Amino acid sequence: MKQELIKKILLWSIFVFAVAGISLDVYNHSDGGDILKGLSNFKFFTLQSNALILIYAFVSIFMKRYSSVNSFNNILGPVTSYIVLTGVVYLIILEPIYELYGMERLSSTILHYITPPLMFIFWLLFEQRRYSYGEFFRWLIYPLAFMAWGLFRALVFDDYLYPFFDTQQYGLFVAVYLLLVAIGFSCMILLLIFINNNYLTNKRVAKKVKKVG
Repeated sequence: MKQELIKKILLWSIFVFAVAGISLDVYNHSDGGDILKGLSNFKFFTLQSNALILIYAFVSIFMKRYSSVNSFNNILGPVTSYIVLTGVVYLIILEPIYELYGMERLSSTILHYITPPLMFIFWLLFEQRRYSYGEFFRWLIYPLAFMAWGLFRALVFDDYLYPFFDTQQYGLFVAVYLLLVAIGFSCMILLLIFINNNYLTNKRVAKKVKKVG
């Protein structure tokens, strides 16, 4: 009963903060009430990864019939890795070069420093599935596709989603930066799989065996 309560609190917290953070970000960039301009911010990985955990929380809370389907349960690990990396990349690379104030600072704090830890805690407590290292490549498809898309926008439209896509300023060094980001994604995914295999599911299996015994 206590565990179910904690689960509900975490899911509702993830849902509410994700809605608040995304809504604020869209509002902040809707100059003069241009909602389409605000919605264009979904081109950024931050809003995409927060939208993914928002959908996960929504389905878990309001559509429980679907939340028990295996294909849905399989997404908890990947979406957790994406949102955690959102926070880590922002903290290490982007926070030092961005100056945000007022509502922009508030939305950024929610999307980078509140939703990632909440999702990570939820994953630590409630992921029941044991991962295989073969899943690594499937989890990596979305981040690599995003990087390819970001590089395409930079080369064709001079639209730099993040500083490390700026081909005009950094030239060929962009390839180095993107390689480092890809390594970061890979390390985050492998870390979650390692924790899952060696700590989370092992302990839960041991507890079940102990109860049966």
